[in-house]
Amino acid sequence: MNISLDTEQLRVLNWRASTKDIAAVVGPPGCGKTTVGSGLAIKMIAEDIAKRVLLVAYTNAAANEFCRELCNILGPDVARILCLRTGNPTGIDPLIPIPFSRSANEIHEKRIIISTNLSLKRLPALMRFDNMIIDEAGIERLEHLLWPLWFGVDSAKAQQYKNRHLNNYNSPDIETPDSFQINDLIELISQCGTVATVVGDPKQSRPISPVRVDYSAIEWVKNRSSCDTLRISHRLPDRLSGLVNEFADYDGLRSASEVASRRLTLERLPEKEYRAIIQPDEVTTWIDINGNERPFGPTSWMNNLEAKASAKVCNHLASITKKSILVITRFTAQKQIIRHYLQKMGHPEFKVTTTTGALGTQADIVIFSLVRNNLERNVGAAGTLQDLNVAISRSKEKLFVLGNFDMMLNGWSGVASNGKHYYKSPVRKLARLIDMKYGKVVDAPEILCR
Repeated sequence: MNISLDTEQLRVLNWRASTKDIAAVVGPPGCGKTTVGSGLAIKMIAEDIAKRVLLVAYTNAAANEFCRELCNILGPDVARILCLRTGNPTGIDPLIPIPFSRSANEIHEKRIIISTNLSLKRLPALMRFDNMIIDEAGIERLEHLLWPLWFGVDSAKAQQYKNRHLNNYNSPDIETPDSFQINDLIELISQCGTVATVVGDPKQSRPISPVRVDYSAIEWVKNRSSCDTLRISHRLPDRLSGLVNEFADYDGLRSASEVASRRLTLERLPEKEYRAIIQPDEVTTWIDINGNERPFGPTSWMNNLEAKASAKVCNHLASITKKSILVITRFTAQKQIIRHYLQKMGHPEFKVTTTTGALGTQADIVIFSLVRNNLERNVGAAGTLQDLNVAISRSKEKLFVLGNFDMMLNGWSGVASNGKHYYKSPVRKLARLIDMKYGKVVDAPEILCR
């Protein structure tokens, strides 16, 4: 097996392998949630702690990442023998050697099963797993988190709980050592034998509650079970991990030694017009550009100047480096117009995604288009902590932020139905941190503004 764990990952792995019930593992950006989940599944099988393990992710992309990590650790030949991917065949990466099947018999024969949450509906109702690892990234409804947990319910323990519960209910005056009360759904599922580890990041997760916008699936589990936190990022270089740590209040996120000093390397110098903004030695550069926002449909926004500038930066980077490039924005309309400009420039291969789609992804270079720019300084959804945190934490070498700096430095978001009450947006904090401590703010060169 090929697995190398840092001290944080090893601690969490040993903790979960030696305990039962349901628990949460919080993993900030680049801390190896997928590695820990995959390693935990393999450890349980190798040490005969579990006969069958289910790995679940909300998106096919994240499920494929579990498959890749299992292949990296086990090697492709062993992974073919032990593992099986099920679910929707259109979401499968054909380059991954792990076989795919929906056959109940084939699923029963394998030790490690990888699926998406929604695809679990296709599994036989009586199928059971000794242990589960659930990646909660992207989950927006509580039932999507709960579906996998029921596949760990031991029918004998469930019947035992039912009998004890009924006996206690029928004889309320008789106290026995077995009498107990179930105060929460997590406790109920645990009492019925489910063992599961839910991994996620509340600072990047989607809300599952209409009452509290920050009440994510990982928070729901964390507040009802034991929890541990990873704190070493293997993706973010030191200044970027410092920015993300302070922006999202992770209380101790730091770079692994092998990536701390990493910076952007280029095959040749940028052209003169681009040198002020590309700055390979600077990890984060805010390109201050004054484009005009436009509404697009009932809920989306676009900014044509920012879109064209993002495509131009991509185009020039492609001429001086072979590094991977990812463009991120909060708005679907902006994603579409950036793709349009990239296609016109001959670069349909570059990935452009929304902040929701960026969960679980990474690239050497990330370009983040903020879009919003108006006289009222209302940044709206562009200023939510989760979306901002996802966007700034995808890069391994260089982060570009495109947007009007003054707009974001003084940005507000409306919250009241009467339109009169506002709260300060987290993007203010991001702008200050980049300007004063973790990066540089530079004016957009003329070549980007025409």
